Amino acid sequence: MTAFEREQKRELKTILEKAADFHGHFGPFLVIGVRMGLIGIRRLEAKKYDGKLRVTAMLEHSVPFSCAIDGIQVTTKCTIGNKKLKLIDSSGIAAKFELQHKGQVTVMVNPVAFNRLKRRLLSENVPPEKMEKLARMVASMPEEELFIIE
Repeated sequence: MTAFEREQKRELKTILEKAADFHGHFGPFLVIGVRMGLIGIRRLEAKKYDGKLRVTAMLEHSVPFSCAIDGIQVTTKCTIGNKKLKLIDSSGIAAKFELQHKGQVTVMVNPVAFNRLKRRLLSENVPPEKMEKLARMVASMPEEELFIIE
């Protein structure tokens, strides 16, 4: 593992702890939101919490899918309240990150990974310890397996 990869892993762990504290628990869709936010910031070369960053989250606005919104909010500081985060109801999970003078990037959850995760979560009443195990699995998945980035 390179020094850059180690730093990314440390950063992810720190932000996941903050996100879980904000959200109230540690779950897979929260992790998805955090990772999407980090990708958007990195791809646009935005400074952390750039005031010009805008995000449009496209997802089903029901639990557990909407948990991704909190991950995006914690990572980017774009919120419904400060009007830098817009929500659009959608069957998948995606977020479009826009930064003035830098362009935009869209991060989508790979439909294969999304359907696999959805089946695991919705097929049974998942106890908190299994939910955390799924969240850790999502946190460690390779970016190119979990997301499609345009």
